[in-house]
Amino acid sequence: MARAPLTDTASCCPICGSADTRSARSDVLDLEYFVVPERPLLHRACLDCASEYLHPRPTEAEIRSFYPADYHAYHEDHGAVASLLVGMRARLRGRYYRRLLGNRPGRLFDVGAGDCRHFDELARFCELEFGGVELQPEIAARARKRGYDVVPGTLETLNLEGHEAAWDVVSMNHIIEHVIEPRRMVERAHRLLRPGGWVVGQLPALDSWESRLFGRRWGGYHYPRHLQAFSRRGLRRILESAGFVDVRVKSTPHIQTAVSLQNALVGAGWRPTLRYGKTPAYGLLMLAALPFETLQWLCSRSGIVDFEARRSD
Repeated sequence: MARAPLTDTASCCPICGSADTRSARSDVLDLEYFVVPERPLLHRACLDCASEYLHPRPTEAEIRSFYPADYHAYHEDHGAVASLLVGMRARLRGRYYRRLLGNRPGRLFDVGAGDCRHFDELARFCELEFGGVELQPEIAARARKRGYDVVPGTLETLNLEGHEAAWDVVSMNHIIEHVIEPRRMVERAHRLLRPGGWVVGQLPALDSWESRLFGRRWGGYHYPRHLQAFSRRGLRRILESAGFVDVRVKSTPHIQTAVSLQNALVGAGWRPTLRYGKTPAYGLLMLAALPFETLQWLCSRSGIVDFEARRSD
């Protein structure tokens, strides 16, 4: 099918709403799954909040086509290193949720819940009732088979009856960058929470050393699945505009630089066999990236940030 030509029409930033935007990139490719959208999507930069986003905005039907059957989030983690990291992450998050809840039981709603294998891990470390929403119906069905109340769809379109002011924590780990209407998502997360409840999450940060170093090969672009690339300023603004208080954004240790390294090598002509978007040598790439990741984190310029914000009492 012939692809439509690129256009550069004006649009408002989906993160802060500013109309002060300009064309940024049209050269980002998917070097993990090699998905090519039917119509070209270019990156625009917001001069107000310093974030970037894809324009024109894709439809929900188009977005589903961006996720191949072997997408990594739909499969069990593979390899000793990955399994070790998943276990460590679950332990740390369980401890974190216990602190937010004052060591009492609570309810957690996960946006982009996947098949909920992470709930299985978390349940070992904290006392939570889990629920959530997942875009892909077949993946949501797998979550329900695990015993979790996960509905298909998006938070932006979810029927909130029975959910408003019913949850202690709303988690958005690597999801807000995937959605068409991020401001609507954050506003609805605010409605899900009980007074004093917390929205928490993690996502790539555009204003990072990793982004500057790798440019169009930066793993945080994750084109075309990431519809926006947040700056720290943009992330704070979207949370505060939804009514959240006590907003905190901080760099976190991560291994995303390994994805950027892989992208750079594949973009230069390397053609490894990729499984779930990763080369069999991915463990070596993680080790190679570790010194740089550590330096970014120590200097508060990591390519991944954690965020938390509270619904006022």
